[in-house]
Amino acid sequence: MRWVSLHVEVRRAIEMTQTHSKAWIFKYNHKRQERETQQQALKIKLRYNWLILGMAVVTILFAALGFMSPASRGTLITGMLFFYMILGIAAGYVAVRLWRTIGCGEHRGWMSVAWKAACFFPGIAFLILTTLNFLLWGSHSTGAIPFSLFVILILLWFCISVPLTLIGGYFGARAPHIEFPVRTNQIPREIPAQKYPSWLLVLGAGTLPFGTLFIELFFIMSSIWMGRVYYVFGFLFVVMILLVVVCAEVSLVLTYMHLCVEDYKWWWKSFFASGSVAIYIFIYSINYLVFDLKNLSGPVSATLYLGYSLFMVLAIMLATGTVGFLSSFWFVHYLFSSVKLD
Repeated sequence: MRWVSLHVEVRRAIEMTQTHSKAWIFKYNHKRQERETQQQALKIKLRYNWLILGMAVVTILFAALGFMSPASRGTLITGMLFFYMILGIAAGYVAVRLWRTIGCGEHRGWMSVAWKAACFFPGIAFLILTTLNFLLWGSHSTGAIPFSLFVILILLWFCISVPLTLIGGYFGARAPHIEFPVRTNQIPREIPAQKYPSWLLVLGAGTLPFGTLFIELFFIMSSIWMGRVYYVFGFLFVVMILLVVVCAEVSLVLTYMHLCVEDYKWWWKSFFASGSVAIYIFIYSINYLVFDLKNLSGPVSATLYLGYSLFMVLAIMLATGTVGFLSSFWFVHYLFSSVKLD
């Protein structure tokens, strides 16, 4: 009888006008939102690494206000590490609270979520840096990171960053979880066939955020790889704000488009819609290597460049993807809270 009822509802929807059809689609899709949330819980919780974006914004703001000298790169790196560790409290809070929202208020397992939030990105960064450092040690290069610095970074990670993230997770576990505005239907429904593949829209969405920063990206990479001093942090801060706004808007539009065609699997699509800007940045990095860094000699230098570019691209993908996901999460929550159910 349930399947018969579903079939009747679908037939009624087909007979509606286009305007009323969209309203019905939202009313129908609301039954499946929370179920899809629960299925994606273990995967999405690792993506709440929004502290990367917070670290970048705060560091650029302090540099624009003159608290950090652009000529002293060590000051900028130290500031980034400091803000990353301090913002671990906010990262743990957001990760655990959203995990509890996905789990409908479940308290058990919050420490595991906080641990993963504290170790996911630093673990990947440590793996990339260690691999590149072994490459430098093998080539007997003087640019290798000293072993003592590795020990200091590990101590900062486990003695400061991880405890602060766990503290934030503790407060996130005690905070009330976000209530879903609707109940869910436990019967999954097949998503109608789409005219265009959704991954094509997701990949194309990254071109808009990339258009807001590709000019400034040239000057940043020239400062990193060609020894030029970068001074215009005020303008870079404005570009960063524009990037956040564009990523949120792109993700919202694509999420709305997916809901209009009854595609309720918007979670990862909202993440990669804005996070796909990292693909274009990596392609631009390869273009910069081929046409602008002709003075690099040997495969070791090219491998180091690509390794550090991969590290930068991963951080950008996590930051921009989290902006897109959180924006879409808020949008869907607000949308289904406003829909009047029959």
